[in-house]
Amino acid sequence: MNIVIKSLSVSAVTFICLQVGLPALTAASKRVVASTQAVSKALPLIMKSAEDYVEQKSCFTCHHQSLPVTAVVRAKSIGFEVDRKWLETQRKFTADFFLSRRKELSKGKGVPGGAFTAGYALAQFISTSHATAVEDVNQVPRLPGTDELLEYLLQIYNPERPWKINTIRPPLESSDFTATGLAVAALGTYEPEQLMQRMKEIRHWYGQTQAKTTEDRAFQAMGWYWLIHSEYAFHAQRSLPTEGRNRPGEVQMPDTQADAERMMEFIAGLRDRQREDGGWGQTDQMESDAYATGLVLTSLLMVKPSLYREKWVEKGVQYLIKNQESDGSWLVNTRSKPIQEYFESGFPHGEDQFISIAASCWSVIALSQFVESHEFEDN
Repeated sequence: MNIVIKSLSVSAVTFICLQVGLPALTAASKRVVASTQAVSKALPLIMKSAEDYVEQKSCFTCHHQSLPVTAVVRAKSIGFEVDRKWLETQRKFTADFFLSRRKELSKGKGVPGGAFTAGYALAQFISTSHATAVEDVNQVPRLPGTDELLEYLLQIYNPERPWKINTIRPPLESSDFTATGLAVAALGTYEPEQLMQRMKEIRHWYGQTQAKTTEDRAFQAMGWYWLIHSEYAFHAQRSLPTEGRNRPGEVQMPDTQADAERMMEFIAGLRDRQREDGGWGQTDQMESDAYATGLVLTSLLMVKPSLYREKWVEKGVQYLIKNQESDGSWLVNTRSKPIQEYFESGFPHGEDQFISIAASCWSVIALSQFVESHEFEDN
């Protein structure tokens, strides 16, 4: 019997189970219910703020378009409905912004924030495609604006520093690992052959570049995951025994053992920086917050979903549940200087609202992945 509960308290769910003769919730089940509740509480606020943003502004943002769309689509994977009209409003807003700059994009110009912004926009398109695709789920449709942004990423590529961060606005906009990871994910999805042509240089960059912040480390792991999976998929496809191609075994595959060992090093680096309260800080000197914790858990559960069983990962989930505000948001204090005039986006926390909505989105994504991992194993 599958019972979906999104609004009752954990204690109320336990009481109902006992009354109808079902076994009381286990500790793991309680965490799943609590995580699902947290997602349910946060989604309306996130969606409303993203909707308010497009009514007031004309420029694409990562924190009010890409991350909210990704959060909503991730929540879909654990049973929440996706509002197609809301998704279309966000898609069109983002596409219109970049399509109006089509000529500049073809010259490697016209994107405030550079590869970081383009990568997040493409991540939004990928999420939207996955949520709305009705045919082959393995094929990601190219929504309007996709080709232009891909061309832009290829134009600005640099072998020594593949995709760099331009404006420094920590923590969201501060890391070459974020810019590179998002670009790798986009090219691996839409233009794998173009990515393969740059594979050796990108691998070298990963081997030579040190991660210094939590943003670095989380996207270092996710970017590496996207890179090696794209490479494996590409080589596997080319090794198929089709006419005009090499026979199986004639294409040299990547070194899976060495790549896996590097990934485990990235995971260990994140684990070792967890705080006593279960959370992570944006830097080694900062206290735990929901932005860093949600991002780290998202990274961990993406690159190795089985980590949901680990006590230290569960402790991170507990941190997010415990620190959610009564209105459904997660509060994180900003540490970036504003570059645009202050306005109310419909999200709480005043001048901290932009980083707080980003933190809330990462928290929803992480909790959704945690629930999905449990449900996958249970089934």
